[in-house]
Amino acid sequence: MEMERRALYNLLLMNYFRDDTLDVEKWQVEDYRALDTEEILLRLDNLDIALEIDNFLVLSNKYDTPEDLADIFIDTTEEIVIQDQIYLLVFELWRRFIPEKLSFSVFCDELDHSINSYDRGDVENTEHLEDLIANLQIILDENIDEGGKPSEIFTALTANCANDIESFLYDFISEELDNNNTSYASELVEGFTEYISDAKWFTFLQARLVARYDFDESAEIISSLFAKTSKTSLNLEFCFDVLSFLVQDGTHKLFVPIAKKTLCLLNTEDDFRELLEICIEYFSYLDSDEHERAIQTILDQRLGDIAAAFDQEDPAKHALVNLLDFPLFFSPEESKS
Repeated sequence: MEMERRALYNLLLMNYFRDDTLDVEKWQVEDYRALDTEEILLRLDNLDIALEIDNFLVLSNKYDTPEDLADIFIDTTEEIVIQDQIYLLVFELWRRFIPEKLSFSVFCDELDHSINSYDRGDVENTEHLEDLIANLQIILDENIDEGGKPSEIFTALTANCANDIESFLYDFISEELDNNNTSYASELVEGFTEYISDAKWFTFLQARLVARYDFDESAEIISSLFAKTSKTSLNLEFCFDVLSFLVQDGTHKLFVPIAKKTLCLLNTEDDFRELLEICIEYFSYLDSDEHERAIQTILDQRLGDIAAAFDQEDPAKHALVNLLDFPLFFSPEESKS
């Protein structure tokens, strides 16, 4: 689904934060929240739209969304640049003065703003973000009650977001698990699983939750997940997350077969080095000094460009496979964290 206009500008602003050399106009990446109301009204006046807050409030009574209200002003010009400037200014006025009409775009703008602040470490606590996540679930559930399909509802709503909400929810819940906020993480997994299009990520979160009290069941979930997931549906980030979990919190008996599957997905030298580091951690955790030293030697010899393409016929790959296949001095059933 096409991303909505407010979300597009939020995405542009996010990209500009990462790279301020982007060729953009100031108004395209400006923080409109930082403008005082008088400045917003002045800018609208400079665009031939004379508004005072009182008549803005009267006009807003006739419309349900900032987009609907902005359209009556946008229709006065055919210049796309002017239309977008008008929209951004009207949107900000609506956000400030019409909080009782919480459209998808306004809600998602606030969600984007909070996620970005959270990612930058600009929040002292996550209470506001947690409230938004709870409201997101309420909005989704209410639309399901009206007969909508979960995946379609989620897609329609998140088209108003610049952030990838599926990825954010996964990362956020993962951090809650890392911080031992198990009960809250469990609530989020249960509440959002039906809306997620790529189910393997939340199935893995469920496995992490189960591992808190039953390693064998957690291992069964992960084993079944990899058996059901085609090679084309796997990706490196997912495999690295699973392997890191198996090293620290999961059952080790699954590590080797998943590590071998991961080898086939490597694209760059940097990917290979990351896998080597995870394997070193794995054997260190098992106190297998011989394996750990051997893999560390392989890593120390990797001196090339980390961005270079990884050759699947690289001798170092085969050396790692041999080390992974080398028997350890315990049975698989004993190799539990």
